[in-house]
Amino acid sequence: MHSQGNGAPALAAAFAVIAVLLLSSCGRDPAEVIARAYVAPEKLNLRRELTEKNNGVAVLNHGDGVDIVDVRRRFVKVRTRKGQEGWVDSLQLLSQAQMDQIRRDDQHYLALPSEGNAGVYESLNIHIDPNRQSPAFAKIAEGGSVAVLAHKLQPKIAAPLRPPTFERPQPERRSRRERTAKASFLPPPPPPPKPPANWQEISTQKVNGAESIAERKARKDKEAADAKKMAEQKKPVVMEDWSLVRTKDNQIGWVLSRNLVMSIPDEVAQYAEGKRITSYFDLGSVQDEVKGLKHNWLWTTSADLEPYDFDAWRVFIWNRRRHRYETSYRQRELEGYFPVHIDTADANAFDRTFEIVTKDDDGKMRQRKYSFDGVRVHLAGVEDYRPGESAEANRAGGIDTNKLQSKMPHDNWFKRSWSNFKRRLSGT
Repeated sequence: MHSQGNGAPALAAAFAVIAVLLLSSCGRDPAEVIARAYVAPEKLNLRRELTEKNNGVAVLNHGDGVDIVDVRRRFVKVRTRKGQEGWVDSLQLLSQAQMDQIRRDDQHYLALPSEGNAGVYESLNIHIDPNRQSPAFAKIAEGGSVAVLAHKLQPKIAAPLRPPTFERPQPERRSRRERTAKASFLPPPPPPPKPPANWQEISTQKVNGAESIAERKARKDKEAADAKKMAEQKKPVVMEDWSLVRTKDNQIGWVLSRNLVMSIPDEVAQYAEGKRITSYFDLGSVQDEVKGLKHNWLWTTSADLEPYDFDAWRVFIWNRRRHRYETSYRQRELEGYFPVHIDTADANAFDRTFEIVTKDDDGKMRQRKYSFDGVRVHLAGVEDYRPGESAEANRAGGIDTNKLQSKMPHDNWFKRSWSNFKRRLSGT
C-alpha cells in the first residue's frame, strides 16, 4: 500500500508534464512570419511592449526590412534581421508592393531634368508623398541645397489617414436563457408567419393620395444627399503647394514649396513682384568691365496656387552699358507646365535655345521653341506636345492590418495566456 501511494503523485506529475508539452506544441510557432515590411520614416523606435513608458529595443532606419510576427489593431510586432523584436505603428511601415513602387518611381525621377536649385533656411523634412501625414524619410540640412524637379497642388489634410482598425474575433457567447432553452426538452417555437406575396405592392400604395413609404424614403435620402453636397460646397478646401526635390546623394521626395528659396541671384529675384519663382535657367554669361561676370536668365513664376506649374515666364539680360538687368522678353497669363528644356550642348555658345510647354485656349498642349541670341528672343517653331505618363501612385499609407488578420491563427484564451506566461518566464 505504501508503494502504491508513492506512485500516484509521480503518475500525476508525469501527466502534467505531458499536458504542458501538448499545450506548448499546440500554440503558435513564435518564428512564424505573417508578412514582410520596410521602415518608412528616417528613424523608427522599436518598443518592447505597447506602453508609453516602455524602453525602446532598437532604432530602425528608413528602408530597413522587418518581418511582421503579430498584429494588435493598428500596431504590429516586427522582428529585425538581428533577431530583435518589438512593436511599431503600422502607419510607419511600407509593404513590399509600396517599397517596389518607390524604387520604380525613384528611377523615373532620377531621369527628370532639374528646374533649378533651391535652398532652405532651416532643416526641412522630405516626405515620401505630397502629404503632411506621409512619413518623412530624410531631411535637408540647414543651408542645404536641392534640385527642384516637379510641382504638385494637394489639399491640406487636417487628420492623419489611418488604415482600418483590427479586431480579434471574439468567441460566440450565448445568454443563460439561450443555454437553458437549448438544454430543455420543450418543443421549439413555431416559425413566424410569412409576409404576403404582394407585400411590395402593398407597401408602395398610396392611401387617400398620401405619400407612400417608398416615396417618403426616397425623398428623405435625396434631401440628405443634397444637404451633404451643399455643406461640402460651402466648406473651403485648403490647398498646399508641394515640390519634388532631389538631394545631392540622389534622395528624392516631396517638400512644401513655401519653405524653398530658389537660388537665383537677389539682383534678379527682386523683380519677381511678389510672385513665386518656380524655375530658373542660365542663358549664358556676360563680362562687364565694372560689375564683373554676370549671367542672362530665364525664369518662370506663379502668382497663386494653381494646378499648373507657372503662369508667366521672362528673360533677363545684363546691360553692359547701364550695368543693370533688363527684360528682353516676357509672356503672361498662360498655363505652363514642366519641364522647361534648355539646350545645354554648349553652355558658352552665343546663341541658346529653350522650349516652353503651355496649354492653349483650345485645350491642346503645345511646345514652343525659342532662340536667344544674347539680346533678343525669337520664336523658332511650334509643335504638339504629348507628355509621357508620370509615376503617380499612393506610395505610402501604412500596412493594411485587415489583410494581415487572415494570416494569423486564432488562438483561444487559454493558449494566448499560456504563450504570455512562457514569454514572461523566458524574459523575452
